[in-house]
Order: sequence, then structure tokens, then C-alpha cells
Amino acid sequence: MSTNWSGVERKSRAPVTLTEPVQEEAYEAAEVQQDAAAPAVIRAVPDAAADVPVKPLREETEHGPLVSGRRSASVLRKENVNDQLPPVTGWQAFLRTVTFGLIKPKVGAAELARRTDLSAIQRVYSRPMQIMVAQPLGGVGKTTCSVGIGSTFGIHSGQNAIVWDINEMMGTLGVRTNANESTRTVWDLLNVLEKFETIEARKGDFTYYTRHQGKNQFSVLASDEDPDRMKSIGADEFNRIHTVVSRFYDTIIVDTGNNTRSANWLASIEVTDQLVIPTTLKRNSVVSALRMIEQLESMSERTGNPHYKNLVDNAVVIVTQGGGAKVSAAEQADLREKLSSAVRVIIDIPYDGALDTGSIIDWQLVGDPARRAFERATAEIADGLLAVDNKTISAKNTKR
Repeated sequence: MSTNWSGVERKSRAPVTLTEPVQEEAYEAAEVQQDAAAPAVIRAVPDAAADVPVKPLREETEHGPLVSGRRSASVLRKENVNDQLPPVTGWQAFLRTVTFGLIKPKVGAAELARRTDLSAIQRVYSRPMQIMVAQPLGGVGKTTCSVGIGSTFGIHSGQNAIVWDINEMMGTLGVRTNANESTRTVWDLLNVLEKFETIEARKGDFTYYTRHQGKNQFSVLASDEDPDRMKSIGADEFNRIHTVVSRFYDTIIVDTGNNTRSANWLASIEVTDQLVIPTTLKRNSVVSALRMIEQLESMSERTGNPHYKNLVDNAVVIVTQGGGAKVSAAEQADLREKLSSAVRVIIDIPYDGALDTGSIIDWQLVGDPARRAFERATAEIADGLLAVDNKTISAKNTKR
């Protein structure tokens, strides 16, 4: 048997269920073998039932499960248990504590909204999902947003998340995250990638080429420090690495460079499920974002493939707080309106000094307002992933 692994097993293989048909030849052969080996058993059958044909179990399961319906499950299950838990923040929690539980106020609206967001972040999907953080203009917070999304998914989802820097001009993800004394980059991984393209590949071997972020619970696949070597990672190399990464990680956040025409950028957009656009509310930043949006819309028009336009329609814009000259409230409102007409949602991230050091971003040092804003943004991203995943599942069921 070949040991080459193409990556399609996890992406496309349908789960085995009771509804799957059983091969007739295998079933009949098993019956013959069992009849030959087992002693004869004589059963008394009433005469009235002698002529009634008995359908094998396999014939019933071909048309659906033996047990269907949700009546029994609905007795025990409540769709949303977030409002049943006692409050742990706000005056509601304080009042419950000082009265030793004698007064039990309901959870506050803000805390309930946060619980709802965290529930969205904790969703499980039918396949690995990719989030692409993209903006042609530099200095608008692509890496900051990538780390924020990776940290939020890592801390709250409980699944395996990785942030991958594909900047062909030597990205900054490797210097904005904890290296833990590792100097390995995506170039080192590419040199040994063949051993991870086999069925014997193990995640424990793969993580040697990544940088785990400790309590922030996500990993980093850093770009190389040599721009010439990063330029050599084109579409084919990206696709090979992506196939392997998808084998070991549930959520892939791609931190991109500034060139929307580069081979690896275009290869990444092909397999992206959710587009995230960081920007500041300044004219040059918004214009840059809108030009990328127009490029993707044009790609759908030219190719007839709605994928790129769908990414735009479902996009999440994250507004970061840039430095420099202040922009008037009227101009900010105008720029926000221009963006909101093209994308699904806009989320503002308040300024936080821990995100603006120019050095390592440790999510444990980020304040509550910024962390809460990233939870809101990540929940919106999760909603977008859910919509894409539902379409994928529906399309598969239609083909069957």
C-alpha cells in the first residue's frame, strides 16, 4: 500500500453512518461463512408468520436510521444554557456574593452577550477552516489582528489553532510572538515536507517546526528571515504546506503580505473560508482595503467563480486604532459607510498599549476592553465559518 498522503482523507471522506449501504457481496459472503461455521439452530415459527418475509436490518438502514425524531432529546436539552449559569461579573455577581446566594439576580446583558460569543467561538466544523487576514497597506494591524484571532480561538475554542505568516517579503509574525528559542521557519518545514505527506506523519514531529504560544494556546508557523527564500514559496509550495497543516490543525489563520498579486497570496485566497480585513479609519487605509475588495469582485466577474465575491460579502472588517494625525468624526463616519456597504460587519478594537509596543504580543497582558472586542470579532468570524460549512455540507448531501 502506498504511504503517500494527499490530504483528501480528512477533507472529503464522509463519516460512516448507519445510513450507508452495505456491499451485497460482502454481506452474503459473511452469511455463507457464518452458516458454515455455526451449528444449526432450530427456531419454532408460528404458522401464521411463516409466509411473512423478514427484511434484513441492512435494507431498513439504506433508507434512513432505525430511530428518528427529537422528542426524547427535547425533554432534557435546552438550546441555550448560557442564561442558566449564575452571574460572575457585574453588580449581579456582587449582589449574589454579599447575600450568600439568597438573592439570585439574572445574568446581565453584557455577560450574557459574552457567553453567546464564546459559544460561537467554540463551534466545531466538518473540516479544517481557514481565515485569511488581508490588506495591501502595511501598518494597519494585520499581524496584530492575526495574533488576536489566534489567541482568542486558542484560549476559548479548545481546538488546535495555528497562525501562519505567508508574507513573501519576510513577515513580522515571528518577531511579534514568542519564539521559545526556536529559529525554525516555514522554509525549514518545506525542506522536510515530504515526510509529512505520508500516512505515518505525526503531529508531534510537525510541531517541531512551529512555535507554541503557551497559555495563549495557539501555534505560529513563521516566515523565513530571507526574503529570497520566501519569494520561492509560490502556489504549489503553499498548497502542499496547506494540505499538511490542515491535517493537524482545525483553525488556520493566515497572516498575509501586501502584494495581492503574489502567487502564495492568490493560492491562499482560493482555499480561504473567511476573509478578515484590518484597517484604520483613514483615507489611505480604507482606499487600500476597497481596492482589494474590488480586485476580488473583479476576479469573480472574470472567472465566473462566485467564491471571491462571497468572501467579500461575508468579510469581517476590524478597525484598529492607528497613530498619526486625527481624522474628523464626519470623515470617519463617511469612510465607515463606504466599507459597510461592501462587507458583512465592522468591529472596532479599542487602543491597548500591549498591542502597540512593536515587540512581542502576549495576550495575557492585553486589557479586558481589547480582549472583549476581539472576542466579538472572532464570534463574527465563527458565524461566517458556520455559514460556509453549512453550504459545504448541503452541497455534499445534494450530490449523494
